[in-house]
Amino acid sequence: MFLFFSLTRLFESRFFYFIFVIPLSYIFLFSCNGNSANNVCDSKSKSYAETSVLLGMMGEKKHPCYPGFQILTNPGLNVSAKSGIISEAGGNALQGSVLSFALSLGMEPKEPVSVQVIVSNPSYATVIPTSLVWTKSDWNIIKNISVSAVNDTIINGNRNFSIRLVPTSDDSSMRLQDQIISMEILDNDKVIYTTTSSYTGALGGFTGADAICQADVKCPVGKVCKAMLVDNSSDSRVASNTPNLGDGQISWVLKPFATYARNDNTSTVIGTTNANSLFTFPIVAIRPTSTTAWTGLAADWTSAVSLHCGEWVLASGNGNAGDTFATSSNAIGMNSFTCNSNLPFYCVEQ
Repeated sequence: MFLFFSLTRLFESRFFYFIFVIPLSYIFLFSCNGNSANNVCDSKSKSYAETSVLLGMMGEKKHPCYPGFQILTNPGLNVSAKSGIISEAGGNALQGSVLSFALSLGMEPKEPVSVQVIVSNPSYATVIPTSLVWTKSDWNIIKNISVSAVNDTIINGNRNFSIRLVPTSDDSSMRLQDQIISMEILDNDKVIYTTTSSYTGALGGFTGADAICQADVKCPVGKVCKAMLVDNSSDSRVASNTPNLGDGQISWVLKPFATYARNDNTSTVIGTTNANSLFTFPIVAIRPTSTTAWTGLAADWTSAVSLHCGEWVLASGNGNAGDTFATSSNAIGMNSFTCNSNLPFYCVEQ
């Protein structure tokens, strides 16, 4: 619910309309008495009316006496914000995050007011509802639109689009104007790749392995890349404590409902993770040719017991590795190798 203070005042032969909004209930105060006390915080006073008009003309959104109230100077269609950011992440495999905008009218219409909602690029986002109507009986009700990001499977970066609100009415006194909301959608699709060079298991721990990924030429410019390695279920990096469940994750590098692709000229999609930030096999091969890559993972996403080259700081002992050309769970856990072996490892864009 919202509290509306609506003020209509004849000032220099023109009408100025103001709506002050806070969460509570509905109260309506109409007009200002010219004989009221000269108190700028008295809603019935001349000073209050003149101050409100001046603030509106200056583009102010707050009244000094009522800082929690919002000033709406447009007698037509008003929108709570003129811009917003949504993300492909934060939802499910098809839909990302959701952002809402509040719409309201600045005065009572003589005839119904209809608003059409138009998205400049529907492949980026969907908006519900696509149309709204106000009548004389509900003109003071705030109505909302919800903007939902489309979670695609394409590495297409952050993109901009707009939402156009087109109001129409037979009431010409409403002075209706289109409103534009500028939007940005953040891409959640990432690259996964094997390191350009091969290394023994003495990687300098996770800090050293992450630094190798970050410095690799395959890491997209301006992005953060980390190693898809795990240790012996310590507090460093864990994918899952229970087979294929994704529980107990620590500093895990895959994200939920994100699509991962090869970092090559084909941008071949490897697969999309589930809600637990794990691939469900089969996937497309991470690399078009077969080699083995350090992971420390068992085939079920748990940490392979004692197969992590001493938490990736030793060239002695053994470490588990996966087959880069495999489409099954062998891609993450196929066999163990001595830690003095030279193998690449997987890196993931964050």
